[in-house]
Formats: sequence, structure tokens, C-alpha cells
Amino acid sequence: MANPVQTVIQHLSRAKAAFLKGESLRPLVSVAEALKIVITTRIHSQDMAKIASLLRENLQNLGKMEAVASRLAAPLTYQPGAEKKVLAQLVPVIKAIHADARREGMGAVRERKLKIDHAIIHGTKALQGGKLDEAQGYFREAVDSYVDEHAMFLIIADRLQAAGAFKESFEYLRSALGVNPDDRKACEMVVTAADKVANPDRGLTLLQKIAEKKGAGPNLHFALARLLAVKKQWAEAETHARAAVQAKDDLLDAQKFLRRLQARAAKAARAPQAGPGLDSQGPSS
Repeated sequence: MANPVQTVIQHLSRAKAAFLKGESLRPLVSVAEALKIVITTRIHSQDMAKIASLLRENLQNLGKMEAVASRLAAPLTYQPGAEKKVLAQLVPVIKAIHADARREGMGAVRERKLKIDHAIIHGTKALQGGKLDEAQGYFREAVDSYVDEHAMFLIIADRLQAAGAFKESFEYLRSALGVNPDDRKACEMVVTAADKVANPDRGLTLLQKIAEKKGAGPNLHFALARLLAVKKQWAEAETHARAAVQAKDDLLDAQKFLRRLQARAAKAARAPQAGPGLDSQGPSS
């Protein structure tokens, strides 16, 4: 068990250091923790003399803090045996400062979310006016403010694709899949974007990197299968389609796609050997 005297001294040393750094809550909390130990522990008078000196110094420091002094009915003073009285003075001040900090934190969160909303609204209006570069500036401004607004990436990608900016949507789909690697809508939008820019490799590269870093779920497997089929890589497409169905047996589109791939493979196996490229039609997605 830790030596209570050493623990008290550590708390009071932290309080002094926090005061010198200009912190408001930490000095109060550390002094209060020290007082709790003093109140509940029998401490030798010689050790108590050292503690009393540190307590007086810290209480003087606290009294210099506007956030503390403005909330006290009387100045903080210390006399041996009056630890409970001092602690009773500190507790409501700690609660008040903590509540203020929490309100300020919530205000900052609201301000950030409002900034993101405004950026997306302005970006959407720019898109509607055919100003893609301007829209991208607003959308990236929203991304710069991102903390936990995960839906933002799909919202932006959806706005871009609705405006025909499929190439630009990859940037935000990558971020969306970084948060949720198996998001159904994000996976479908990657396939759509790759199709619209006539570049299946762009979508494959994105999805394969996500799979390597985060692992592949059923929706990502299905998206990979569809893009691989576009490239006529039938065996690989069937492997991913099967993985999608095995991972989620109610993924009906993947089941249908797998059956078409299997039917094509069976037909190719029955057909006489012919020159390459004769059977070039793959299953539609």
C-alpha cells in the first residue's frame, strides 16, 4: 500500500505544478485529494508539519486564481485540524469550474458541427451552380473540422455523385470506408464511381487497400466481386462473391450474382475449347 504521507505530498506537488502552468481545475482537484487523505488517515505530527506547509502554499496559490476567489465567500486559510472545513470550501468551487468547462466543451462541439453543416450546404450550392472546385474547397473545409461526424463522408460523396462528379467522390468514399470498412452504401458507391469513370482498377485499388488494412466484410467482398467481374477475372470474382454469401447468408444480391458466376463457369466448362475471348460476356450486377 502506498505511503499516505508520500501520496499527500505528491498530490500537493502536482497542484503547485498545475498552478504554475495556469491550469484552473487540476490544482483544486489535487489539493482536495490531498485533504481527503489527511482527513481519513492518522499522520505523525512531524510529517503533518511538512504537509501543513505545502497546504498553506497551495491554498495561497488557489486564492490568487480569479476562478476560485470569485466563487469563495471567504479566503482560503489553513489551520491544523481544519481540513474538513477547507475541503468543504473547495468542493463546490470544483463542481462549478468543472460545470463551466463542460459547458464550454459542449459549446465548442456545437460550433464545430455547425461549421461542418455550413460548409456542406455551401459546397452543395456551389455544385448546383456548376462550381466543382469551389464545392471541393467547402467540402475539404468540412473534413478539416471532422472529429466523429462519420456520416459526413457519405453525405459529401453522395452530393458529388448526384452532380456527376464521380471521380471526386473517391476521396470521400475512402474516408467513409476507413471508418466503416463494410458500409453497404459506401461499397456500392465505389462500384458506381468506378463504372462511371470507366476505371474498375480505381475502385479495386481502393477496396483492396481497405481490405488489407481493416479486413473485408460481406459488402466489401461483394463490391470486389462485381469489379473483378467487370475485368473478366471470373475466378477471383467468384471467390469474393462466395465469401460475401458465406459471411452474410441474407445478402440476396450477392447470392444472385454468385449463381450467375457459377452458371457461367459451368457453361464454360461444358463448351468446346475455343480461342480466347469468345465467351466475353460476364454476369451483370
